[in-house]
Order: sequence, then structure tokens, then C-alpha cells
Amino acid sequence: MKRLNWILVAVALMIGGSAAGQIQIPGGGITKPPLPPAKKCKTCGKTVDNCQYKGHHPAQKKCKTCGKLVSQCKYKGRHPNAQVYDVTFTCNAYDADLYIDGEYAGEANTTWTLKGGSHKVKVVADYYNDYSTTINVSSSNKYFDLTLSEKTDAESQYQLGANFYEGRSGFPQSYSQAAKHYRNAADKGLAAAQHWLGYCYDYGKGVTQSYTEAVKWYRKAAEQGHATAQNNLGYCYKHGNGVTQSYTEAVKWYRKAADQGNAMAQNNLGVCYEYGNGVTQSYTEAVKWYRKAAEQGNAYGQYDLGYCYAHGNGVTQSYTEAVKWYRKAADQGNAMAQNWLGYCYQHGKGVTQSYTEAAKWYRKAAEQGNAVAQNNLGYCYKYGNGVTQSYTEAVKWYRKAAEQGNATAQFNLGVCYEDGNGVTQSKTEAVKWYRKAAEQGDADAKKALKRLGY
Repeated sequence: MKRLNWILVAVALMIGGSAAGQIQIPGGGITKPPLPPAKKCKTCGKTVDNCQYKGHHPAQKKCKTCGKLVSQCKYKGRHPNAQVYDVTFTCNAYDADLYIDGEYAGEANTTWTLKGGSHKVKVVADYYNDYSTTINVSSSNKYFDLTLSEKTDAESQYQLGANFYEGRSGFPQSYSQAAKHYRNAADKGLAAAQHWLGYCYDYGKGVTQSYTEAVKWYRKAAEQGHATAQNNLGYCYKHGNGVTQSYTEAVKWYRKAADQGNAMAQNNLGVCYEYGNGVTQSYTEAVKWYRKAAEQGNAYGQYDLGYCYAHGNGVTQSYTEAVKWYRKAADQGNAMAQNWLGYCYQHGKGVTQSYTEAAKWYRKAAEQGNAVAQNNLGYCYKYGNGVTQSYTEAVKWYRKAAEQGNATAQFNLGVCYEDGNGVTQSKTEAVKWYRKAAEQGDADAKKALKRLGY
């Protein structure tokens, strides 16, 4: 067989095998729990993190010397003969208001200075018990440390956990502190905190990773009707994470969440219907649930719905509709949708044919590690489709996909080694990669090995 012919076979494989070769599986999987809304500034209504004053707008203070507003005082409230503060103290309350001698002073979590004498200090906070004390300042004092006790109610503990998890509202980012506070709230029965604690165990955030513990806490929240926890518990059952694998149980929990409008669960239930996992296989039902998720903006649902339109699964085949939904998902960063949108541009399916656009979308997916897109981008570089032709770049991307186990890319990399395109010619390396592809059933790789005497 002439070299040109079996290279063209590789091209056909690249085009036709993109769906079968995808590493990623459809479906959204575990959903990151929604955080409680950040505290809003009572003055401007913005979230504390977006407020110019972090929720603590300065009061219109008057200068004690001249009586004018400090903003209008020539000396900004500090006349030359005024007493100066000379002793420091610290307060550990984040997102709290500090009052000194009855006047609002600003945010509590900082270092303040006091003049000599007796001072009444009060801290008012959302997540700490209100604190009042009297500080007597003498020349021998260097600093005071005010340590506030936290509020122990479930909602405050949950909010503290969220603040530590995200590092918001002035709190330092700390997964271990987040898990600690989530546990405090979870032990009190708060479903949202139970779900977040499960999530921390699922991904080892601030705790030792444990699917068993994740399932335990997801279940507690799910049984209280927490939709996202129900979805995540379903995912655990589908993949046997921390429980005995069961598609039936997965579908049960997905459906509970989907019926509450949880978009990720709707998509996951659609996947179960598409593949007949725990339910009777039905493309029509799959499309129904994909659409519900897609119309809520779920990128996985948009991709899966686009795929159904492209292949006529449960709907009338339409590349125009496929491109519409692929693009919505691709714009959200979904790598599978980006790859398929690239395919549509490469072949003019539902869009005006454009190698430049094809390469653009392949690259977006390839840079996220999508093996099929990496192979396809390698193909673009090999033949100069939408990019400057470069065997070196072709090999680079073929190799990335091949090392992820993509059979088509393994075959294409073998071709490069046999021909010496972008690499030093090597029959040994060519056979190595042909063999890897052949072991996965790649017909052209098997023919290449036979032609080379293997």
C-alpha cells in the first residue's frame, strides 16, 4: 500500500472516530455546593467584598477641637495640640464593627492605637458574640489582644465555614477552618453544612479524603431534601464511590434532585436514559432531561443536547441546532463542546466551513487536556489547516493525546515516526505506537504492523 493511502485512512479515523475516542464521559458528575450568599453592606447594598468600605462606611465624624465634620476640618480632626494615640491593640474579629468610647471607629480586624487613660471598646459582629471591655492605657502598656468568642448557632458556623472556604469578607482562605465550621453546623443538623462537609470529604478539602465520609454527609443532607446533595449522592451510587455501585439508586437520587429543578441532576438523569443505566434506555427521555438542564444554562446539558441533535438521537437530526447548543457550552469552557464545534467548522456542518475557526476551537479544548481535540489539532498542524503547517507542532499534539491513550493519535504518531516528520525517523518508535493503537483495536495500526513484518 502506498504511504499516501494509509495516511488518508488515518485522516478518516480522525474524523470518524472522534466520538468513540473521547476520554471524557458525558454528564456533570459531582456538583460543587452553592455557597451561602455573601453578607451585603447595609449602607450601599453591595456585597461586603464589592463595597468600597467593605461594609463599613465611615460615619460623619466631627472634629472634637473645632466641631466641624472631619472631612471639612483643616487638620482632618487632628489639630496640632490634640492628644495622640500611643498604645496599640489588636482585635481578631473579621467583618465586625469597632466602637471606641461610643464612637464608630471602623473595621475591627486590624491594629488600633489608643491614647493614655481609660477607654471603652465594643465590637459588634455577625459571626462573633458582641464584646465589650474597658482598656486602661498606661505608659507601660505595649499592646492588648482582644480575642472574641464565635457564635455557636448553626447558621453562623455555616457562614463562617463559607467565608474561610472562599477567603471572603476579610477572612483568610483556609480549607481546614472551613471544614471545622461546616462540621459544627452539620452536627447541628443544617443540611447545607452537611452537604459542604460531604464535598470537603469528597475532594479532600481540609480533611483526609474519604468517599465513605462524603456519602455519609451527602446522605444526611439528601434525606432532608437538599437537591445538590441528592445529585451528588446519586453520582456516588453511579460510580460506586463510598457505596456499593447501583444504577438504580443513582437514578433514584438523580430524579429526586431533578424534580426539584437541579440542572446537574437533570443532565445526569438524561445520561442514565441515554445509556440505559438504571432505567429503560430512551433517547426521547434523555433529550427531555438534557433540554431541561441546557435551558438552565448547564454546560454539560447543552453539550449533550447538541450531541443528540448532531446524531439525531431522540430528535430530528439538525447540525444547525447542534452548533447552537455546542456553542453555548463551548463559550462556558466545556472542552467536549469546543472539540465538536471545531469539528463542525472543519467540515462545514451547520456553519460556514472554516479551518481557522476549527483550529481555534480544537486548541481551546486541547489546552484543557481533551485528547480528541489534541489529536485533531495535531492533524491541523500536519496539513496546515487553519494554522501554519508544522510537523513539530503536529507531533507535539499527537503525543499529548497518544499519552492519554487515544488510539487514533497513537497511530498518527506512529506515522510521524515512520516517515520522520517532526521527529527523527525511527522504525522502533513507529512500531511502539502502532502496537499501542493496535492493542485498542485500531485497524490501520494492525495493517501497519503487518506491513512492517510485526
